[in-house]
Amino acid sequence: MRASFLATDSTVRKDSRGVPYLSMKLVDRTGSVDARMWGKLPEEFLHETQDPIYVDVEGHTHEYRGTLQVKLDQLRLLRPEDVSKEDYLPATELDRQALAAELERAGRELENEHLRGLFEKMVSDEDFWNAFCEAPAAKTMHHARIGGLLEHSVSCLRIARELAELYPVDSDLLVFGAIFHDVGKVRELSWDRGAFAYTTEGRLLGHVVLGERLVASYIATLPAFPEELRLRLSHVLISHQGEMEYGSPERPKTLEALLVHLVDNLDARAAMYVETTKNVAPGGWSHHENPLRRALYVPEQ
Repeated sequence: MRASFLATDSTVRKDSRGVPYLSMKLVDRTGSVDARMWGKLPEEFLHETQDPIYVDVEGHTHEYRGTLQVKLDQLRLLRPEDVSKEDYLPATELDRQALAAELERAGRELENEHLRGLFEKMVSDEDFWNAFCEAPAAKTMHHARIGGLLEHSVSCLRIARELAELYPVDSDLLVFGAIFHDVGKVRELSWDRGAFAYTTEGRLLGHVVLGERLVASYIATLPAFPEELRLRLSHVLISHQGEMEYGSPERPKTLEALLVHLVDNLDARAAMYVETTKNVAPGGWSHHENPLRRALYVPEQ
């Protein structure tokens, strides 16, 4: 095979014999695949490199312990000005217009007039809504693709609706929280320079704080918005990571907050499994270096 890719996570490691090799991920709009190179390694990759890195590669694919992998024979750096950066960013394969329409429909169906008005205020902000529908949900962990935040939010919405049938919950608050719990990602991440990266405010504040502040800024334009509802919604947003060690200023203390946290965690972890095992053959195991930090098994069909 010969093709060009965005190269990420490049690092020099040593195999079981102590022989150095280059490990990286090759990324394009269709997804990513692990790649390895032995022998004389390119000088440019022996030192820390600045992202994004575009490469032209020659090699062949093979199965290693049940996982598809590329063994590189040739590797050449490409100049960023010689590539169309948008061709290399992973993007959702789902219809983004259809996903956005599903969220918009859910917002119109909210019975609480204040949450419905807040939803409409946010969606009618064209710059914000375009960013929300385009943003990745993460840099690498899950749904790390154009439209990933939208995809994740729709999945969380669908799960939340099922849970609202089972528990004595404020279904409108649960639905709103399921849709917008990760809204801070539109400011935490950037995706317009050929790679997914953290912004300065994203590094300093994180998406939890940024998201709560963003929603609060829209609420501030709605003078009739009830203070109790504002407080409960703010708690849903700041506690959705579940634990302080994961970035939540508070742990979930209402049923809506607890369910939003669990919905977010469920969809994120299921996506981590699906994305990690995408190139694993039935009966095979993934590498243990993945967001779930364990080797993952794909049962035989």
